[in-house]
Amino acid sequence: MTLTRLDWDQLLDELSRDLAHEGVGRISADEGAAALYRPRYNVAPAQPHPVLRTVAGHARSGFALWGLLARRRGKPPAINARAETAPFKPAFQEAFVSRRCVVPADGFFEWKTGPAGRQPWWFHRPDGKLLLLAGLFDQETTTANQPARTRFAVLTTPPNRLLATVHDRMPALLSASEAARWLAEPAQKLLHPAPDDLLVATSVSLRVNSVRNDDVGCLAPPQGGQMRLF
Repeated sequence: MTLTRLDWDQLLDELSRDLAHEGVGRISADEGAAALYRPRYNVAPAQPHPVLRTVAGHARSGFALWGLLARRRGKPPAINARAETAPFKPAFQEAFVSRRCVVPADGFFEWKTGPAGRQPWWFHRPDGKLLLLAGLFDQETTTANQPARTRFAVLTTPPNRLLATVHDRMPALLSASEAARWLAEPAQKLLHPAPDDLLVATSVSLRVNSVRNDDVGCLAPPQGGQMRLF
């Protein structure tokens, strides 16, 4: 994922503006969230990322680690959950009912194998506006030496026509009105493939292939120039 807004206040202002007409009031922030924020160009699983959730009836934003802890020992954290089955799977059922969140981003990556190897493609809105991903969150069990931390997973749907050229799944992207409803109720019908014309795909640098790289150069054209997806 990417979230390249320059600062925390800019992100909160944009989220509040997008959701203001949908019954979501001014979004408050967890203590210390602003100090943790920085623009991200290559967010990886297990790393912190902002999420929007409802706390005591009010919209609140803060950081969570990408990946829900598995209930069975030895299984890796779940970074995604299938929208079709999450309401019925023991691993996600309780969160689907009572711990839903919205994950703001301005793009996400998928890879397509070609003659030169795995080429990353950045999927984003052509107008640069935020994407609102449907997610689920949970809290780690608190121990004496480790305070509770919030974790999240992104819900996925079958792909739209654009994404189908590279992958058989895509994030569940919500409109502003759908995001407001998602925070308020576990409505599975809100989770559907994005309209075919919502996103564009841009080929980007192979630097994205390493999670050690997280700077604006990740979104630079690949060596040799821009490519066509199809």
